[in-house]
Amino acid sequence: MEASLSKLQCLYCNNYFSGNDNKKFCSDKCKNAFNNARRKAENKEIGTIINTLKTNRRIIIELLNGQKIKTVSAQRLLDKKFVFRFHTHTRINKGDGTEYVFCFDYGYLPLKSGWYKIVKAFKED
Repeated sequence: MEASLSKLQCLYCNNYFSGNDNKKFCSDKCKNAFNNARRKAENKEIGTIINTLKTNRRIIIELLNGQKIKTVSAQRLLDKKFVFRFHTHTRINKGDGTEYVFCFDYGYLPLKSGWYKIVKAFKED
């Protein structure tokens, strides 16, 4: 059984072409250009988030200043342009059940009255 050929419109250049109904592009060049453009926009958005995470990590390292644990005010973090809405993961402390928020291997624990405990990652058992 032979597949029917149809008049199709390329998703990239909008030119019409003939081919099987499942074809979306008139050429490999258009297919590659379409996918590259899609990835470029996606990578820009993801890149912005990754840069924010890296900046958050650097801020915690700077504030720790070689210590493993330190308490700092939320305002001090905000003054350094820390962005609380982005993080890589959370981890529950098995000892007391508190949930730490992490930017890669550095994290923080919200305390009372606008203070945060910042830490270098603790080992999991």
